[in-house]
Amino acid sequence: MRTLKQRLTAGGSRKGLVVAAVAALGAIPIASAGAATATKWPTAAQEIASAGIQPSIKFCGTKRITLAVLDGYGVNAWSQESYAAVKSTAAQCKNVKVISSAGGGVESTAIQDINSAVAQGANAITVIPDFGSSELPAITAATRAGVKVVPWGAAPGGGGKDYVSYVDWNAGYAGTLWAEWMVKALHGKGTVIYTGGPAGNPVGASQLAAIVKVFAKHPGMRLLTGKSSWPVTNWDPTTAGQVTATLLGQYRHIDGIISNYGTDALASAQAFLKAGRKLVPIATLDANGLSCLYKQHKVPLETISSRNWLGRIAARKAIAAAEGLPNHEPSIVSLSPFENTLAGKPYQCNTKAAPDFYPSNKLTPAQIAKYGKSS
Repeated sequence: MRTLKQRLTAGGSRKGLVVAAVAALGAIPIASAGAATATKWPTAAQEIASAGIQPSIKFCGTKRITLAVLDGYGVNAWSQESYAAVKSTAAQCKNVKVISSAGGGVESTAIQDINSAVAQGANAITVIPDFGSSELPAITAATRAGVKVVPWGAAPGGGGKDYVSYVDWNAGYAGTLWAEWMVKALHGKGTVIYTGGPAGNPVGASQLAAIVKVFAKHPGMRLLTGKSSWPVTNWDPTTAGQVTATLLGQYRHIDGIISNYGTDALASAQAFLKAGRKLVPIATLDANGLSCLYKQHKVPLETISSRNWLGRIAARKAIAAAEGLPNHEPSIVSLSPFENTLAGKPYQCNTKAAPDFYPSNKLTPAQIAKYGKSS
């Protein structure tokens, strides 16, 4: 699902997983170009379990191409791990040149970045369209110009004619999991705040709708931050901390937090401690600092993968399409909990890693340092 964003942004995230997927797509044998044997494509469950690392899939081809790696925000740790997932995958192909840019949370810049990539001769594009449908015309225009575009991490709308494939988690399903877990953590009665990133972003909106639907079945659950919007954090931990401090001043009792960005959730938890309040159960995306803090205080925690590893799938699909190769990997996955201390999935605290490190992505610090930049 950031310093503006994670996107999660996410979610985020932003593995050592034992997980289940949405309708796991059965293995589809497809003859890959030039291969003597058929490719056995991974199921969604297999993608999740491996964090999208699939060394047996051939996608590089031989044609020299340029891949543009774009992000509507691109300014924080979630963005760094997203860039790292895509770029480290593209780096497996000696024939692929990579260019990249970040929209910085400015809609017009994010749109211009797509147009600029086409003008620079990109043959393929991976893009996180944080501004949703407003970026679709530029994506469609790129596709019509012959560029193979794979949006991921935020839904741009449109359909198959507008791009190669849309790669993402099932965002609404994540909201349902978080809400159902919070009901259990609070024994069906309590007040909860939700932080969903920038105002109106499609990820936050679909998750809020799912949360509201679950809470409607439990009259004892109250969502303090509203059923149609949320206090804007812009996926920026500093803003998230300030927002939470304001809410703490407004409400005497806040019993739980749901957030679609783990580093925002960490900032909210720290705001509780600064205000002299006890930590409360949190449902969010994984973030190392949050896991360590909650392990220290022994407070219930549920996280879903920050899912930056989906960029690996997006990169393979975009490059394969530009190379004229097949790719039948699943595009949409439903993520089960990465941590769930109420159900025996322990805190994933790495005391040697940074607070905004997301262990579910199976990225190394060296990969993040090398590939986790917009330029």
